Amino acid sequence: MKIGILGGTFDPPHQAHLEIANRSIKQFTLDKVIFIPSGNPWQKKDATSYRHRYEMTKILIEDSNYFEISDIENSEQNPSYTYETLNKLNHPKEKLYFILGSDAAINIKTWKNYELLPNFANFLIALRSEDNIDILDKTFPFKYEIISGEKLDLSSSTFRNKLKEKTIKVSDLPSEILTYAKENSLY
Repeated sequence: MKIGILGGTFDPPHQAHLEIANRSIKQFTLDKVIFIPSGNPWQKKDATSYRHRYEMTKILIEDSNYFEISDIENSEQNPSYTYETLNKLNHPKEKLYFILGSDAAINIKTWKNYELLPNFANFLIALRSEDNIDILDKTFPFKYEIISGEKLDLSSSTFRNKLKEKTIKVSDLPSEILTYAKENSLY
C-alpha cells in the first residue's frame, strides 16, 4: 500500500492541505494520505492545543475515503520529531511518501536528526507561491518530487490572520472548521 504522510501543526487545517493531499494521491497513485497533527510543535510557540488541532483536522478530512488521521504525536509534553514518527509508522520506505510544503522543505536542516529522514520515506514537495525549484535545489538535501499544480498558500499563519481580521472565506477554510473555531473561542 502506497501511503502519503502529511504532518504539520494544522493551526488551523485548511483547504490547501486538502489540495496537496488530493494532488499527491492523483499524481503519485497513493492509496491514502494520513494527516498527522504534531503534538508539541517544538519550532512553533503558542500553538493551539493539540486536541483542538486534531479535531479540526478530523473535520477537514471527514468527507474523503482516501484520508485518515493519526494521533501518533498526541503528547503535548514531549516535542514531536518527524524522524521518530516515521520510524514508529514502520512502513516500507519504497511505499511511504512524506508530503511537505516548500517552506518546511527549505528549513528541513533545522529539524532534529533530519539526515535520518530518507531512511524512512520518499519526499513529495508542494511549492508555495513565493518559492521555486531553484531554492529547493539549493537547500533541500535529499531527492524529491514536486507535487504539480498551481502554487498554493500553505501558511496557516495567513489563515489565522484572516480569522482575526474576519476576512476568512469558505474557500480558505471549510465552514465546519470556522464553526468549530468560533464555538471554542480559537484565534
